[in-house]
Amino acid sequence: MRSFISCMIEFMVPFLKWLFIIPALLLVAGILFEQYSRWKLEKTAFNGQTFVEINGKPLHYVKKGQGNCTVVFQSGMGSSYAIWQEIQDSIAQNAVTIAYDRNGLMLSEATGAPVTNDQVAEELQLLLEKTNCPKPYILVGHSMAGIYLRPFIKKSEKDIAGIVFVEASNPQQIKHASSELLKALQPPPRWLIKSAVSTGLYRILYSFIPLSPEIPMHHPLHRLEKDFFYRSCNKILEELANDEQNFKDAEKYTSFGNVPLTIIEGTSEIRYAAIKDTAVKNEYRQWVDEMQHNLLTLSANSRLVKAPNSGHMVQINDGVLITLEIRSMLK
Repeated sequence: MRSFISCMIEFMVPFLKWLFIIPALLLVAGILFEQYSRWKLEKTAFNGQTFVEINGKPLHYVKKGQGNCTVVFQSGMGSSYAIWQEIQDSIAQNAVTIAYDRNGLMLSEATGAPVTNDQVAEELQLLLEKTNCPKPYILVGHSMAGIYLRPFIKKSEKDIAGIVFVEASNPQQIKHASSELLKALQPPPRWLIKSAVSTGLYRILYSFIPLSPEIPMHHPLHRLEKDFFYRSCNKILEELANDEQNFKDAEKYTSFGNVPLTIIEGTSEIRYAAIKDTAVKNEYRQWVDEMQHNLLTLSANSRLVKAPNSGHMVQINDGVLITLEIRSMLK
């Protein structure tokens, strides 16, 4: 007569087999779904888009409007041209405008060049020259663009009619944050992000939840960023890996002279909603305000504008404030 243990083992073997088979099947299905989604997207994604060759690779840009100056939109870390679409359409009624995807992001091919402030400045300079954008320039930068644009501003100061920094990064921000705050703001591990993207989990997850509390799921930006994140993922991780070095480099650019500078700061509590620790939340609030006010010292002709409906994504909920600031510099 067989023992009870042997009977249990015989009974459990089929279940243990399926315990491994089902996840494996789901993994394969996810990978196939992701590859099919990419193939379907790229059948039409490049139709009607404009590109210019920069450092041997096609760089995607959107140029609109006419006039005697150019409003240049520079996106933050990992972000695409699409975040500026509504604002660009409005400003294009009065000036030349240009927005673009940095190399390796969205529709632009990666050149292999490391992400440094100097590299971004060189890429931007070549873009403006090759697309015949008239001077002077009004620079509009979001988030990490406040770091990336600094060498360009220094080299082209005489050609710049104004600067609008939207929730711009401050090179001192890491030094002025506690370890608890930095931990709360830390992104997921690289391996987890790359795994989620390659297996289709990222695409599936953000088909049901928003990428950010500040970006409604029905907003076109949500769909674009979700759909094409696979094209930007590697470059975003590279930008993240290089951010401390770029902050350090930006510290040497301490003055924009007398160039008109507007700092736009989001003041909505939506930014802090995910922080549960009250002490960390209070520090975060004070840290943002201090770092934004500190940016005012970059120009002798600066002003602060507060965006009450926004946290970090001012373009989505307070875009009219950005438009008004740009228009004031066009006069």
